[in-house]
Amino acid sequence: MDESGNGNASQPLIVGAVELGDDAEDIEERIQDLYKRLVARRSLTGFGSFEDFRKDGFHSSNDPTEISVPFRELMRTAFFRVYMVVTDRTSFPRKAESELIEFMYVRLLGDLLIRHRHEPEFLCYIEQSEEMASIIRRLPDAVVRRARKKAGRDASLPRPNISMVAKRDYMSTAIIDYVMADVARWLQKDRTTNPKDFAYRAFREIEPSISMLYSFELGRISSRKDPLH
Repeated sequence: MDESGNGNASQPLIVGAVELGDDAEDIEERIQDLYKRLVARRSLTGFGSFEDFRKDGFHSSNDPTEISVPFRELMRTAFFRVYMVVTDRTSFPRKAESELIEFMYVRLLGDLLIRHRHEPEFLCYIEQSEEMASIIRRLPDAVVRRARKKAGRDASLPRPNISMVAKRDYMSTAIIDYVMADVARWLQKDRTTNPKDFAYRAFREIEPSISMLYSFELGRISSRKDPLH
């Protein structure tokens, strides 16, 4: 899981999760292998964004095209589902961004807990950040309360196992980072449907992997059951 926005009120605030299922270990291994191959490229040595990549791993906003293009190619051949909640902040004028992010994590994780209610454990990795350090301790109890309120007090729920990881340690988190970046650009273009617009083409590319994209202002934008295309 990861969040986007970073204090910039002009950008949509998104909290997203990527679900890898039984392919999780294989996809993680493929991403780690790609990272090792790309790090070995001598032609990019000294280039600032490449040096950031060497240190921190894949990141959509920093990666040069020599990095982002092969990573997107890998994404096209991997099976995953993504779940996202988004807001333009107008529904929450009095909430600080940190409060809003926590609310959105609880909302999304609570729904995912219900989705996996027949599993004994729900394992969740959240990308490490200063903002999440204080939030993550409260998440397990808050998520269970949210799920029980929605599904019923007697509902069977898995035990949430939520932890923070560095991007280098669990590089699969970069998938949701790239997806959220594409969704944010498309939303900022007023959900354009013009095929000449790159933001629209990029969104259409990742939309088949979107199980849920929900806006607090607009409602459901896209889902596996009700896709736009």
